[in-house]
Amino acid sequence: MLNHSSQLFHYIVRLNKEDSAFFYFQLEANDGLCFYSTLPYEPHTQYRDIDLKGDVFLREEINLLLDQCSKKFKIDILVDEIIPDKKASE
Repeated sequence: MLNHSSQLFHYIVRLNKEDSAFFYFQLEANDGLCFYSTLPYEPHTQYRDIDLKGDVFLREEINLLLDQCSKKFKIDILVDEIIPDKKASE
């Protein structure tokens, strides 16, 4: 059985719309690293805000992914926090 923390990392990152497909590809290639979703946006918006959440034990790995991607395109971190894992307390 895998160890799981009772905490999650939570990031909201902003990147250019044109870079989002590559970023999603990287998240898919690193399956299991985190859960992610695109936050709502207005039509013709040239950026995407992406919500990322995962076990705090994997925070170093997501930080490495963000660092490597930021060498190719700009990534703004809008939210960087640790939150409780509601499922761990059930």
